[in-house]
Amino acid sequence: MQTADHFKCRTLRLAEPSQTAHAAHLLAEQCGIRTRADALRGQLTLLYALPQHSLVQLLAVLDQAGIRLAPHPIHRLQCHLACYCEQVQLDNLQCPPTATKGREAFSRLYQQHPHGDQDDTPEELRLEK
Repeated sequence: MQTADHFKCRTLRLAEPSQTAHAAHLLAEQCGIRTRADALRGQLTLLYALPQHSLVQLLAVLDQAGIRLAPHPIHRLQCHLACYCEQVQLDNLQCPPTATKGREAFSRLYQQHPHGDQDDTPEELRLEK
């Protein structure tokens, strides 16, 4: 089941703005994702679903085609952070759901414990007061 968290929209800046149309066409044809190229800004917008595609996979396709990302440190950091977050999300999708006790189990345990004002003083000493 896919939720809104599984759909990703990423914007990449390319080192050579003239390659944005080629990169968009390449990813659309080879990976089957939706793309939008902005040659004036050198930006490539990608729309994809996470379990089928990941940013690491898409960047590898671009790298094999000789298309490089802009060398700006901030942009590189954003790409690495997005790749890391997607990898964590993919790892979490493959984890089995944890078995947790329901509310009823805790309420039954709570009812079995003695409650109230407990006085450990023997009966004969309590009467003398």
